[in-house]
Amino acid sequence: MAIKYKAVKMNSPLKKEGGKEQYYPRVANRQKKTLRDIAESISQTSTFSTIDVVGVLEAFTTKLPYFLKDNCSVELGDLGTFSLHISGEGVDSPEQINASKIKSVKMAFRPSTRIKKDLNKVDFRKIKK
Repeated sequence: MAIKYKAVKMNSPLKKEGGKEQYYPRVANRQKKTLRDIAESISQTSTFSTIDVVGVLEAFTTKLPYFLKDNCSVELGDLGTFSLHISGEGVDSPEQINASKIKSVKMAFRPSTRIKKDLNKVDFRKIKK
């Protein structure tokens, strides 16, 4: 198992480089796995049927927004934690802050230490154009 990557020409994000174009590695040929694909894979390595796994995953995707909107972080053991973050308009005093100053809500995922360590043990394979 290896992550495939390619060289992509981009402007340097660093100001000291002065907008110079350089090549950066980017993940390539990524494939998408659906909820059904994951459920089938789990069912092959467990006593759960694909339908059972699909049911649990569908229930999870229904409940996740509910808990996040209830001002909770959702910690999933060795997987990691989901949480919401907001960004907004700056003002001069705390009294001026209200809900209308909030401009966006984003969901974040922080992988667990175990997942981070596992992802550090990855092989890479460069693809040709």
